[in-house]
Amino acid sequence: MGKRATALFLAQSLLCEAERDKLAACGTCPSCLLYRVGNHPDLRMLEIGFEDETQASADDELQPAKKQSRHISVDKVRTLLDFVTITAHRGGAKVVCIMPVESMLPAAANALLKILEEPPGNTFFLLVSHQPERLLATIRSRCFQVAFGLPDRQPALDWLKEQGIEEAELALAQGGYAPLAAIDRAGDEQFWLQRKVLLDALGSGSFDALRVAEYTQDIDGALAATLLSQWVYDIAAVQSGASVRYHLDYTSTLQKLAGSLSAYELMKWYDAIVRFGRIAEHPLNKRLAMEDLLAGFPNQ
Repeated sequence: MGKRATALFLAQSLLCEAERDKLAACGTCPSCLLYRVGNHPDLRMLEIGFEDETQASADDELQPAKKQSRHISVDKVRTLLDFVTITAHRGGAKVVCIMPVESMLPAAANALLKILEEPPGNTFFLLVSHQPERLLATIRSRCFQVAFGLPDRQPALDWLKEQGIEEAELALAQGGYAPLAAIDRAGDEQFWLQRKVLLDALGSGSFDALRVAEYTQDIDGALAATLLSQWVYDIAAVQSGASVRYHLDYTSTLQKLAGSLSAYELMKWYDAIVRFGRIAEHPLNKRLAMEDLLAGFPNQ
């Protein structure tokens, strides 16, 4: 929905050294040029992503490698202590961006709280959150909160079409009706292929949980949980007299299933999907977990 883009826009504006009447940064001052090349000394960004890791190669030599991290560690937050206490290099503001802030581990959240309890002068914290309810209440209470909502459907569709997105309506639905997420979805060929394999199997009259689990074992667990929960939502929506919201290209299949499935059994399976989603990011035998989940699909 543009929360990260907005945070970066504000960060650049706070760091800009030019006198101006508008909020947008000038883009030409020394500070803006440092920002554009990603080397501003008064900006610190903490994000989840890939971290350096040392691994042993086949010849027992240590080689740098990359591992994907889903959390922000306490060590990363502690690196801010020196940053917030020293004078700004450019003599202006200092900015800290943390995205998403709920990805901090508990120790990291407590370390950030200690910094926020005595905020240093002329230092701004931009905390981007997708699930603010997961934050410590003491952190939320120290922040000015700006809520972002989904745009109306038609303006979002018009904007996506201007970006050259084909099947904009389906892309928007699969992006959770967030336009920027829709653009990411539209260009992800692997996502559409994996989605088709899973949903074709769910709509098949000869559903086989073991076979489907084999076909879908390469799908990320969190993505599988999202697709399955959307599938259940759409069926329940049709049963309630509403329209399909997410899987628009499977409307006829969903309508057929809605007339043959028990709402009670469907909700039982939805609960199982939620439980699967909670452990999807943790190490587990995903094949067995997927088999167990799909075995509960009420279309048996």
